[in-house]
Amino acid sequence: MSIFRIIFAISILLVGCKSYNSTNFTKSDTTAEQDSLSFELCKIYGSDQGIRDMHLLTSKEAGALRFSPYLDSVNFFKILDFVKKYGAPNERLLGKKNFSYECVDLAYKAVLLHTPHMLINNREYLDIFLREVEAGNMQMKTLITILDKYYWIRTDEFGNRRLLYGSQFGFPCLKYKHESDSARAVLGLPPLADSLFVVCKSQ
Repeated sequence: MSIFRIIFAISILLVGCKSYNSTNFTKSDTTAEQDSLSFELCKIYGSDQGIRDMHLLTSKEAGALRFSPYLDSVNFFKILDFVKKYGAPNERLLGKKNFSYECVDLAYKAVLLHTPHMLINNREYLDIFLREVEAGNMQMKTLITILDKYYWIRTDEFGNRRLLYGSQFGFPCLKYKHESDSARAVLGLPPLADSLFVVCKSQ
């Protein structure tokens, strides 16, 4: 999603919020709250995507490579606070129309895909999102894709991706079967079938 489309979506939501202030007799409190929450998510998504859309990540002179992890961390805690207060973003919470905006639907997914280490290295944070899965506010496949992103960017000495969960990023190497079984058990998932593991390079 380009930064211009993000700005457009935020503008639409902002107009909706302002409209409520002047016509609060014609717009329900529920809808106004949904618009307000959606607006917050769009702002977070804009912060997450803006630095990437502007190609600052390739500009060492701008210092973006050093700054990006800090911005990602700030956005992670914004999403964490949102989820702790309201639950993971979903259509029931935000309304069908608002949830159709990419910057609303993808806000927490994009931020978590850029900060999977926060869930891998902190069980408390992982449990918060696992409870959202159990509550039906978040899909398990979304959570395991986020977690596998952490391992997808890491390779072993033979160049194999160190995937563990079995997700959109692919399936684990057979030699990581024990680690995969353990990681999936933490989420309450059964082990992957042996046929789903792949034979990876060993030299």
